[in-house]
Amino acid sequence: MMTRAQAVAIATAVQQVRPEWDHPGILAALHAAQGMGSPAEVAAAAFRLAGDLKARTPGLLPKPGSHWRAPAEGGPTVSVIATRCGEHPAHLARACPDCAAEVAGVDHAAHAADLRSQLRATPKPPATEADARTARKAAR
Repeated sequence: MMTRAQAVAIATAVQQVRPEWDHPGILAALHAAQGMGSPAEVAAAAFRLAGDLKARTPGLLPKPGSHWRAPAEGGPTVSVIATRCGEHPAHLARACPDCAAEVAGVDHAAHAADLRSQLRATPKPPATEADARTARKAAR
């Protein structure tokens, strides 16, 4: 029997693989499938299902299918799902030309110098509670 904590952890991890699946839907599918195997077997089936890009929803988990069969010896356990750029979904996250162009146009040295000057201009907090009380009295 899968505990609530196990189901939430598995659902959260599955959603990292298939972000378009909603967390409550994954939890519902895990709950419906919990009688089909141990928590580890259900989790493995959920990840195999998440690796199947033809599976549109996690609702297929409690149904029979290839996601319940362990892969052949030495075979892949799940397919690789390419992570898309959060800002530019038409591109892969690891090689987004739009993000690369944005970063290339930034003057990092000038930005760092600006941040340093802002930090220098920020008043330092009082070192002790007594210093804080003195500063509050002086401000009145």
